[in-house]
Amino acid sequence: MSEPKDVVRRFFEALGSGDFAKIGEFFTDESVWMVNDVARGLPRQQGRKAIIDDFLQPVREGLFEPGDPKVEIRSMIAEGDRVAVETTARGMLRNGNHYENQYAFIIEVAGDTVRFLREYMDSDYAHSVSAGSGGSGDGSDEHVAETLRRLGHD
Repeated sequence: MSEPKDVVRRFFEALGSGDFAKIGEFFTDESVWMVNDVARGLPRQQGRKAIIDDFLQPVREGLFEPGDPKVEIRSMIAEGDRVAVETTARGMLRNGNHYENQYAFIIEVAGDTVRFLREYMDSDYAHSVSAGSGGSGDGSDEHVAETLRRLGHD
């Protein structure tokens, strides 16, 4: 079995790659990803399909230019199966703005999977800098557009 910090390090490498199949390997049907966005409630996704299809993929493909954002781990602290991680995400948004936001994650690891992840970031900055980025603008992917609306990215 892998050490929790090693699992988290590999998880963020996969997350930064944009390879959704690879990212999905870190989640089970019981995994939970929770974003601490007080202004919009606490959005929560449970299960591999919801985390990838209804959250990560629409955000990445709907807001960012292909290949972005990249995630840099700045520090990690582990205690038992929990890992606290500070990261910086950087990339170009579809609206032409540069995105750079600081994140803190609390991640509970089970074996080689992420059981629970709570994400903290400056959500006001994320929403304001990404305004107008939602989707390709041609209506080709209504699922992406609807997901972004649900997450507050009009």
